[in-house]
Amino acid sequence: MKTVNYYLAAALVMALSLSGCKNEDKDAIPMSDLEKGIIEIPCADGKTRQVVDLGIPFGTLWAKCNMGADSPEKTGSFFAWGETSVKTEYTERNYVFDDPDSKNVMLKYVPIADGVHYDGKTELEAEDDAARVLLGGNWRIPTHKDFKDLIACTERVWCKLNGVYGFKFTSTRKGYEENSIFISAAGCMDYEKLMFEGNYGFYWTSTVDGKDHTCAKILWLDNQSGESVSVLNTIKDRYNGLPIRPVTTIE
Repeated sequence: MKTVNYYLAAALVMALSLSGCKNEDKDAIPMSDLEKGIIEIPCADGKTRQVVDLGIPFGTLWAKCNMGADSPEKTGSFFAWGETSVKTEYTERNYVFDDPDSKNVMLKYVPIADGVHYDGKTELEAEDDAARVLLGGNWRIPTHKDFKDLIACTERVWCKLNGVYGFKFTSTRKGYEENSIFISAAGCMDYEKLMFEGNYGFYWTSTVDGKDHTCAKILWLDNQSGESVSVLNTIKDRYNGLPIRPVTTIE
């Protein structure tokens, strides 16, 4: 009888252990959740990349993956705002538009009239847009409005894809309700350090902040304060390394 009880107890422990494993993965989603509404787009590098049609007005299509990544949950490449190549260290002094003679002064994209190098520019030009330069065609870094449209046309769920946390954006537009993209909480690069990975996501827009032109507007993914998604100003210095989720349109 003791032997039977022993095996029953062992079975119970195993069942509880398996149940605990399942609980740990309660936020996990399968890759099959991200297989609807996909279109293949040719790029300047000779490769094709997948975009997802979320039914957003004016035909904006969102890339399935970050730039430099081959799967939705992967971080891909980090870029300073307005730079078109990756670096091993992201600092004020190695930032392409930093004025070496003045602290907190930019050489380009200075929309403030009293700025030293005022040019009135608020949006990245094609030559400084990493998506346009590296992918060609109609690819570009999303504008502030693009991210606003993304939020307005989707519902968001904090989840985990292949062990990586982020938000799944699922279209709420009629006829597109099964189409989704996943954007990870990839963190950012500050100097040589990767920071906030798994807790926050920061993604560049192509729009400079109009009040503090040393910063640019970003998509902010935050699971620490109510699982929020928003587009913010004056959060990330332009020299920081952030991932890019590009968009495009089909003519």
